[in-house]
Amino acid sequence: MNENLTSDELYPIIHLFGDDIEVAITHTNQYGEEYYSFVNGQHTTQGGTHLTAFREAVARVIKEFYNRNFEYSDIRNGIVAAISIKVEEPVFESQTKTKLGSKEMGPNGISVSKHINDFLKQELDNYLHKNPDMVDVLQKKILDSEKERKAIAGVTKLAKERAKKANLHNKKNYAIAESITTMLKVMTGKIKYLHY
Repeated sequence: MNENLTSDELYPIIHLFGDDIEVAITHTNQYGEEYYSFVNGQHTTQGGTHLTAFREAVARVIKEFYNRNFEYSDIRNGIVAAISIKVEEPVFESQTKTKLGSKEMGPNGISVSKHINDFLKQELDNYLHKNPDMVDVLQKKILDSEKERKAIAGVTKLAKERAKKANLHNKKNYAIAESITTMLKVMTGKIKYLHY
């Protein structure tokens, strides 16, 4: 994952692994989210059930760790992460095996979502408790993302309000212009009448 980083990491990559799962997580100052996902060694470029569960679980565990009402989008902003899982008899949504469709880890097994959630709840939460310096850096990143999101929302709201006012003024101006034109036509007609 190091060679794929497009921006410097804010804290060392968190590397967690179990018997059938391995994850790597860090944050950078870039915007958006960047993920790499694998099933049984196959790169699933379009993600799938494992990536969906991973994105949700990472955000949920971090939110619960801080016990704050952070938005998931603020937690995930700038994240660069990878997940690799081993699934018995995986089902893919395409012949090219680029998107996992399996809902279970194996026939009649635990769900992919629950497996990933349980793993991250234990391992990522433990990691966060043992690394207070990294926790401070991550919290600052989340708060910065929140501040940026709120600033953008404020600017967007202001722009919409101004556009609405400009539209109302244009309608009023149009109505006034129409009234003036009508009055001028009437007055012009009366003036012509007086001249005859």
